[in-house]
Amino acid sequence: MKQHKRIPLPGQRILRSAAAVAICLLIYFLRGHEGIPFYSATAAMQSIQPYTKDMKKVARKRFFGTIIGAAWGFILLLLEIWMLGDGIYNEPPIHYVLVPLFLILTLYSAVLLGVQDIAYFSSAVFLAITINHFTDDNPYLFVFNRLLDTTIGLVVAAVINRLHLPRRHTTDTLYVSALGHSLLDSESKLSNYSKIELNRLIDDGMKFSLSTIETQATVRELLPGVRLNCPIITMDGAALYDMKSLSYLRTTPMSEESAARITAWCRERDLPFFSNIIRQNLLVIHFRELSNEPMKHLFELKRSSPYRNFIRSEEDVCSNVVYLLVMDGEERIREIYEELMREPWIADYRVQKHKSKYGDYYTLKIYDAACSREAMLRELEEIAGTKKTVTFGADAGRYDVAIPDSDRNLLVRELKRRFEPVDFRCWKNIFRW
Repeated sequence: MKQHKRIPLPGQRILRSAAAVAICLLIYFLRGHEGIPFYSATAAMQSIQPYTKDMKKVARKRFFGTIIGAAWGFILLLLEIWMLGDGIYNEPPIHYVLVPLFLILTLYSAVLLGVQDIAYFSSAVFLAITINHFTDDNPYLFVFNRLLDTTIGLVVAAVINRLHLPRRHTTDTLYVSALGHSLLDSESKLSNYSKIELNRLIDDGMKFSLSTIETQATVRELLPGVRLNCPIITMDGAALYDMKSLSYLRTTPMSEESAARITAWCRERDLPFFSNIIRQNLLVIHFRELSNEPMKHLFELKRSSPYRNFIRSEEDVCSNVVYLLVMDGEERIREIYEELMREPWIADYRVQKHKSKYGDYYTLKIYDAACSREAMLRELEEIAGTKKTVTFGADAGRYDVAIPDSDRNLLVRELKRRFEPVDFRCWKNIFRW
C-alpha cells in the first residue's frame, strides 16, 4: 500500500517573507503613507533567499537594476519637459517613439556595465516610470520613491534574513550519516529542505560526512549541490574520498595475488563481473564481457555517467582492485555465494550479498578482508580531528542514532538539534553576516 507523504509545515523562507512584508507595510504606515509599499514588499520577498550569499546577489541585482532604470526614466522625463514643456502631460505621439528608443539604452547600459542579468529589473523600473507615472503631478517624486521603496525592501530583507536565534555551534563533533532512507526520501532524493539546511549547517562549521556502500560517483549523482566539507566513506569502507579535491585519500585494495585468485575463480565459472579499480584518483571499471541480462542492464544504466570510466579489455587487471561486482537473479547469486563461501581461502575476502535497487536482481560484492567501514571511520576521525563521532542510520543496533524515516527530514532536524542548540549565552550569533 502506497504511503502518502505528510503535508509539510511552512518553512523559514515563507515565514521570513511574510515578516519582511509586514515590516515594509509598517514602515509605509510610519512614513504617513508616502511611497508605494508594493515595491518595497516585492523587493524584500525577492531578496529573502535560503543562503546569505544568494541574498546578497539578488539584492545587488535588484538595487542596481532599479538605479539604471530610474536613471534613464529620469533622463527621458527631463528631455521631454525641455522639448515639450507642459505639453508633456498630453502624452504626445513622440513620447511613444522615445520610450522604446530609451528602453534600448536602458538594456544596453546593463550590457555595457557587465550586468546584463539585471536588465529585466532595469527595464521594469524604466517602463513603470515612463508609462504608468510619466503624467503624474510630480513624476520626480515617483522616481525618488521608487528608489527609496526598493532600498527599504532590500534593507528589511537583509535584516530579516540574517536574524536568528542565538545558537551554540558544536564544531568538535563529527556527524556521519548513511546514504539510504535515513537521509534520502522514499524516492531516493534529498528534499529541498534537507539540502538547504544541510548546506547551511556545513557552512556554519558542522563536520558532516557519509558512510555508504555506494561509489563516489553515485553520491555525486544523488546529492548534487550539497557542499560536503569532510571526506566520505565509500564502497562499503573500501575508500575514503574527498569531494572538494576530487581525490581518494585512503583505499583498501586487494593484493594482486588475491585479485588474481578471485578473478580466475569467476572466469572458471563463466561469471561476468565488473572490476572496480582506483587508478590516478579515477574510478575505472574493467569488464571483459556482459553475458547475462542483469549485467547488461546495469552497464546501460551507468555507462553515460561522467563520474565513471568503463573499459572493456580481454586481459584482467589485478592491481588496485577495490572490489568485484556481480549481478544476477536471486537464485544464481545465492548459488554463487554458497559455493564461494566454501572455498578454503575465503577468509582473505569480505563478501556482501544484497538486493539490487536496479531491477529485480541481486548483487554480490567481493572486497579485501581488511576492508570495513569501521576501520575507515577511524581514518576519517583522525583527518577531521574531532573529539566525538555520532553516526546516523536506519538500523538502531548499528548506528548511534536511528533515523528510520527521511520523508519528514528527521535526520537534518536531528543534526540541527545537536549541532546548534539554542543558547542565549551566544547572543552575539543572533545576527549572521
